[in-house]
Amino acid sequence: MEISLRDWLIRTVHWLRVVAGVVLLIAFSWEILEGHGGCLSPMYLDVQLAVCLLFLLDYLLNLCFSHHPWRYVRQNWLYLLCSIPWLNLIGRSGVVLPRGWSMGVSLLPIAVIVMAVYILLEWIDHRRIHRLFFTYLVGTLLFTYLAALIFYDFEGPGSGQLGNFGDALWWAGANLSTAGSSILPTTAVGKVLSVMLPMAGMLFLPIFTTYIMEQYKKRDAQ
Repeated sequence: MEISLRDWLIRTVHWLRVVAGVVLLIAFSWEILEGHGGCLSPMYLDVQLAVCLLFLLDYLLNLCFSHHPWRYVRQNWLYLLCSIPWLNLIGRSGVVLPRGWSMGVSLLPIAVIVMAVYILLEWIDHRRIHRLFFTYLVGTLLFTYLAALIFYDFEGPGSGQLGNFGDALWWAGANLSTAGSSILPTTAVGKVLSVMLPMAGMLFLPIFTTYIMEQYKKRDAQ
């Protein structure tokens, strides 16, 4: 069965979006773990610009090939918002943001990674692997990792209790599991994350429980 040029373009850009999302996540991690002082490095800004332009290309392709363009715009306005290279536009305007604000703005394209992961989950589902479990697993790991990165960036390794990124990762995992951690945040962002992580954990854990129950029901039915 031959694939039309339209389908080939959309599928290719979709898969490039997955790769770009992973590249952006690696660049974001490198930016935090290396610690480039009070501003973002030019290399990270270049990576984010390239990734955002790819996301915009994907958006425009889907918009052009959509049978209902206005419906597509209404349903994907958040994708468009996250795909705009805000940091680069702000830099062009001459406005200098504090590092904390810059890191917050740079998280917007990271949200697109979650959308890109959905494509991977669709591929997994076609291979008869249960999508719900992998959605839970990937979502939980990604959320925990990002929370650890943000906590590490704002709290910093010099906060006494936080020695390295491994401590931040342990802190995020312990809070997400609602077990709690002996590492106490000192910044406003860290304190907000300390509240959000247990709340997210209480949302994620029932998903896993539901998956296990569904598997037992299917076995009993057989």
